[in-house]
Amino acid sequence: MSRPLMFCGGFAVFVLGMLAGGVQPQAAEINAAARARVSDDVKYLSSDELEGRGVGTEGLRKAADHIRDEFKRLGLKSGTPDGNYFQPFKVLVETSVVKERTLLNVQGPKEEIKLELGSDYQPFNIGGEGKAKADVVFAGYGITAPEIGYDDYKGLDVAGKVVIVLRKEPQQEQEDSKFDGKKVTKYAYIQAKVQNAIDHKAAALLLVNDELSAKQEKGDKLALSQAFGTRKMGIPFAQVTQAFVNRLLAASPVKSGDAELKTLAAIEKVIDEKFQPVSQPLAGFTADLEFSFEKIYDDVVNVIGVIEGEGPKADETIIIGAHYDHLGWGGFGSRKPTEKAVHNGADDNASGTAALLEIARRFAPRKEKPARRLVFMAYSAEERGLLGSAHYVKEPLFPLDKVIAMYNYDMVGHVKNDTLIVSGVKTGEQFADLLDAANAGGTLKLNKVSGVRGDSDHYSFYQKKVPVLHFFTGITEEYHTPEDDFPTLNLDGMVQVVDFSEALLDKTLALTAPPTYAEVSSPAGGGRGGMSYFGVKPDYGAEVAGLLITGTSPGSPADKGGLKGGDIVIQMGDIKILDIQGMADALRKYKPGETIDVTVKREDAEVSMKVTLEAPNTK
Repeated sequence: MSRPLMFCGGFAVFVLGMLAGGVQPQAAEINAAARARVSDDVKYLSSDELEGRGVGTEGLRKAADHIRDEFKRLGLKSGTPDGNYFQPFKVLVETSVVKERTLLNVQGPKEEIKLELGSDYQPFNIGGEGKAKADVVFAGYGITAPEIGYDDYKGLDVAGKVVIVLRKEPQQEQEDSKFDGKKVTKYAYIQAKVQNAIDHKAAALLLVNDELSAKQEKGDKLALSQAFGTRKMGIPFAQVTQAFVNRLLAASPVKSGDAELKTLAAIEKVIDEKFQPVSQPLAGFTADLEFSFEKIYDDVVNVIGVIEGEGPKADETIIIGAHYDHLGWGGFGSRKPTEKAVHNGADDNASGTAALLEIARRFAPRKEKPARRLVFMAYSAEERGLLGSAHYVKEPLFPLDKVIAMYNYDMVGHVKNDTLIVSGVKTGEQFADLLDAANAGGTLKLNKVSGVRGDSDHYSFYQKKVPVLHFFTGITEEYHTPEDDFPTLNLDGMVQVVDFSEALLDKTLALTAPPTYAEVSSPAGGGRGGMSYFGVKPDYGAEVAGLLITGTSPGSPADKGGLKGGDIVIQMGDIKILDIQGMADALRKYKPGETIDVTVKREDAEVSMKVTLEAPNTK
C-alpha cells in the first residue's frame, strides 16, 4: 500500500550515504523506517503512561515535552519569542462539586434518607447550581415524542417538583421499536431530557440508569460530574442510584392498571410491553437538595516549531497543525461517560500528531531552505472546544494575513481502501489542482469535500480567512472510547498520508502566488446528528453567557435572518442557548423549513429576529 518516499526527513542522511556508495535503496526499506518512526510516536503518545493526554494530567505535559524535544532534535527553531517552543494559556479543567455546599436528602413517610455524595448521587455541571425543596415525581424516561404517540409527561404536573427519569429510551433492544429500532434517537440524549424537564417547569431533575445501561457498563455506575459538559442549563441535575430509586418505589409503588410496580425493572418491562408511559408522583416523598460548583483552571501549551523560509516569499507562512490532547480518563466527550478509564486516543489524535512530527522530519534536514516559512503547531485543548487554535489566532506569533494555508491532521490513523478524506477544498481556489498534482501517480484516493466543519483546529484559521485543508480518515467504533488504542491503527496508511503530505507541501511551496481564500456557503456535512442548517461561525473559546459568533456563512439562514459577527446567541425558539451544545439541541429540535425566533445580545441590547432553517448541504 505504501509508495516510495522522496528521500527527505530524518532518514535522508542514511539514504544519501547509500546512494554515494552506489547502492539503490528499496522503497520498502525506506517506508519501513518511516513506519517505525510513526509507530514509536503513536505508541508513546497513546500509552497508559500519558493518561489519555487529558487537560489537567501530567500525561499531557509529557506529550508536550515529547513534541518539543523532537522539534529541538530536528533543529526546528522555537516559534515563541522566549525560545521554549511553548505558547501557554489557561483552560477550564472542570467545574468541581463543592462538597460543603452540596446535599441531597429525601424525606419519606417513615424515614429520612440522607444520600452520600459520590456513592448515592452525583450532581452534573450541565445542570448548574441551585436549590430545591419539593415533592418527588417519577416521569418514566422523561421523553415527549408526540410524532410517535409517546409522552412521559402527559397529564403529569411537575411544575416546581423534583423529577426522576430513566436514562435512554423505551424498547431499546427491540428491532421494531418506534424509537427507530435499536438505534439511539435524539430523545435519549441527556441534554434533551434536561431541556424537556425545564420545558415542563421542573424544579430539579434526577437521572437513574435504565437496566440496559447498567448491564452495558457492568454495574450501576455514577458518571463524573463533568460527564455531559460544563455548560449550565439552569436546573439542578444529578444522577442517583438504582438502589435509591428502588427504595422509594418499594415504599411508594407506581401503578399500571391494577399492578403495583415496585422496581425500575418492573416499570421498564411494562413500558416496553405496552408502549405506554408509567409516570406519577411518589406519594409521601419530598426532596431537599442543593448543588454547588467551583471552576478549576490549568495551564496548558501549544507547541510550535519553525523552519524559516528564504527568498522573496520568506515572510509567507504555511501552518501544519494537529492537536495532541485527548479525553484523559473520560467523562465529558466520551461515548462511555460513566467508564472511568484511560482514553488513549491513538487515532484521536496521536495519529495526527505523529503525522505532524514525521512531516517535520521530511523537511528539517533539507540543505536548501523552503521558499516560504513552515510552522509546525501542536495544539492543546482541542477536545475542550478548539481552545488551543482559538488562542493562537487571538495571539498569533506570525501575521495571519501572511498565512497562505493551514493544513490540519486530525484522525488519520484509519485509512481504509486507500481513501483519505480532505475537506476545505473550496476554501482555497487552487487547492483542488494542488491536491491532484500532489497525488499524481500515488496510491491514495482523495475524497475531496468542498466545505469545512467546525470540529477541529483548522476552523479557527478558516474564521480568520485563511485557506484550510483538513485531513481525516473517518469516524470509527473506537472514537472517543477507551478502545481507541494503538493496535487498531493502519500504520502503512499513515505513512501514505505523510508521503502525500510531503508532496503537497512541496507543491504549495512552489506556488507563484498564495492560494486565494474563498468562503464556503455551508459547512461540509452540515446536519450531522439530524441537525438543521443555521450557518454561524462560533467562537469556541469565548467564556460568555451564550454562544459568541464571529460571523455567518454568506446566504445562510443566519445571514438572511440578520445575525452578524459579535452577536451572542442566547435563545433559539424555546431553547436557551448556553454554548454550542445548546445550539445543537435547537438544530435537532427545529426542522428545515421552520421559522424560529432567535435572540442575541448585541452590544448592550437584546435583539430578536426571525430565522428560517434550511436542510444541510453535505457536498
